[in-house]
Amino acid sequence: MTNQELLHHHGLRATNLRLELLRLLRASDRALTHQELEAGLKVEADRVSIFRSLNAFEEAGVVHRVLDGRGTSCFARCGTDCGHGDHNDAHAHFRCNGCGHVYCLDAVELPSVSLPRGFKLAKSHLELDGTCKACR
Repeated sequence: MTNQELLHHHGLRATNLRLELLRLLRASDRALTHQELEAGLKVEADRVSIFRSLNAFEEAGVVHRVLDGRGTSCFARCGTDCGHGDHNDAHAHFRCNGCGHVYCLDAVELPSVSLPRGFKLAKSHLELDGTCKACR
């Protein structure tokens, strides 16, 4: 699916900024910060427009947000199962202690948990820390 088709599928307008943000996210093997996305853009955009586009992506199920070890938001592409307000990204996130990058580990499934009676799970996360291939 092209970036334009992806945006259309999620009910979003295909602006130059949104297409460029998707190009950067799809080209990366890891989650990217707002600053990294801004630095990689080939179109003019202010920080507020980037922030609004990323929020629209997150709400529509195009990207998901994960925090790096410093509390900075990073954005990664969602899988095909995500939709408007419904994120189904059941995978682990790996934070490298060397470079600080965050990677989605799609092949690592979240463990099943048994909650006490009366509890209802809304969301779960598995966060792993260590050293990535590049820093090893």
